[in-house]
Amino acid sequence: MSLAKNNHFKTILTIRLLTNIGDSVFFIVSMWYIANHADLAIYAGIAVFLFTLPETLLIFMGPLVDRINPRKLLMLSTGGQIIVHGLIVFLFLINAITIPFLLVLLMFSAFFSAITYPIEETMLPQIVQGHELVKANSIFTIAYKIVDSLFDGLSGILLVVGTASLLYEINLFIFVIPLIILKVIKFNIKSEEEEKFDFASYKSDLKEGLMFVLTSNIKLMLIPLVFVNFFTAINTVALLFFSNTLTETASTYGILLAVSGVGSMLGAILVNKLEQNILPGRILTFGLLLNGLMWLCMTFSSAEYLAYLFLFLASFCQGAYNIIFASLFQVMTPVNLLGRVNTCVESVISFAMPIGAIIGGILIDIIPLQLVMSFNTISLVITSIIFFLNKNIYDLDKIDRIHAESTATHP
Repeated sequence: MSLAKNNHFKTILTIRLLTNIGDSVFFIVSMWYIANHADLAIYAGIAVFLFTLPETLLIFMGPLVDRINPRKLLMLSTGGQIIVHGLIVFLFLINAITIPFLLVLLMFSAFFSAITYPIEETMLPQIVQGHELVKANSIFTIAYKIVDSLFDGLSGILLVVGTASLLYEINLFIFVIPLIILKVIKFNIKSEEEEKFDFASYKSDLKEGLMFVLTSNIKLMLIPLVFVNFFTAINTVALLFFSNTLTETASTYGILLAVSGVGSMLGAILVNKLEQNILPGRILTFGLLLNGLMWLCMTFSSAEYLAYLFLFLASFCQGAYNIIFASLFQVMTPVNLLGRVNTCVESVISFAMPIGAIIGGILIDIIPLQLVMSFNTISLVITSIIFFLNKNIYDLDKIDRIHAESTATHP
């Protein structure tokens, strides 16, 4: 069945897009509100810490993703988002919002958001044929990058003319729509091993997923990504303050994120063609290298248009190699382990991000911003060298061939 006629694929994609709209608006509004109502940069670092912390805990959700109906889990996570946003709106209405309480609610929102991604990634290989998996992942990335880019820029602009309270109210209604879709539209995707939960099976499943990651080629790509993501978290904090060196309006921050989203989207579009002619290991290696160099150019750009250009190019490379990473992790994993492996991967590569966010908030207050941002280039270049020297990564076969071999080995 082609993707255009695959109703399961379209339903999941629609839910992903709506969730991404809510996440995008929530992140922009929250970061901007905290940066402009807190005295120190460390609060922005704490915000990113709390945004990224739930991803490090996803490994413990893996067995549940494999054993519980995905539709039920998506409904629970969406319902959680509605409760969190309802509380934020209520606190704004009674003028009782505080930075500490907002930070706590951010963590809960981030958790409910984070769990949706491994659920959807686990479902995707089960509803899409192997030769269309890269294309399906690209469509997912392209679609939500379009949404991210549009609403990142729009949120920044709306913050100039509106209020954070108003945008939180709008976001509350955005999260209601996926819940309605999940209640009204029935799709027959089930977990591979839907059973009643018991703790003994949970521990066994958790261990099985972790051992698969540690004994497969997946671990060769994961360890360097922990290093990269540490500095990515630092830059997530730094980018907000970098935008203020260009102009001091919320729209600039929104535009920077929008440009980044457009670059990632175009990288995701073109990688499907690139992967047909270039081995995935080469795309990873040179994509990381070019990303680092373009980021360095952006860091030392004094003009807005140059910063936008180099950030676009850096994000283009990142968008391309992220699709390759996602597809490789999926095709290297047996279907019955997808939930556990996907959540394990998310947890491991996100492990250093909360720490990086806190350190970023501290460093920005004590050393030059450009030096803090330059660390990202160093991490990307070092990782590209590691991948170049590791032939198990650099010489990886085509993704569809890996999928065929994995299917034959783990039917």
